Amino acid sequence: MSVALKKLDGVESVDVSLEKASADIRLRADNRVTLDRIRGVIRDSGYPTRDAEITARGRIVEQGGKPMFDLLNGSMLELTMKPDPVPPGIVEIDGVSKVQPKTADRLTMTKVK
Repeated sequence: MSVALKKLDGVESVDVSLEKASADIRLRADNRVTLDRIRGVIRDSGYPTRDAEITARGRIVEQGGKPMFDLLNGSMLELTMKPDPVPPGIVEIDGVSKVQPKTADRLTMTKVK
C-alpha cells in the first residue's frame, strides 16, 4: 500500500503501521491529491478505509448553502458545521473526516488555528 500511495503525485511521505492499522500520509503544499483518491488507493491495495485525522490549510467557505473547507488544490471537504464566527482568510485546521457509506466524507473540525 505504501508504494502505491507514494506514486500519487503530491505525496511527500507515507508511514504505514500494520500493527496500528494506520497510515500517516504527508502531502506537499502544492498537491492536487484528494481524500477520495487516497481512499481509493488504499481500498485497491486490499485494505479497508476508516475515519481520517486531518491537518490541513485552506479557507472555510460556503457552497450550495453548505459549509465547506477549500483545500486550495481544487478539492473541497464538506464540514459538519460552520464555525461561528468564520475565520477570514487561510487557516489551518485539525479535524476528523468520517467515512460516509453513500456520500462524500464530512469533516468535523476539532481545532482552527
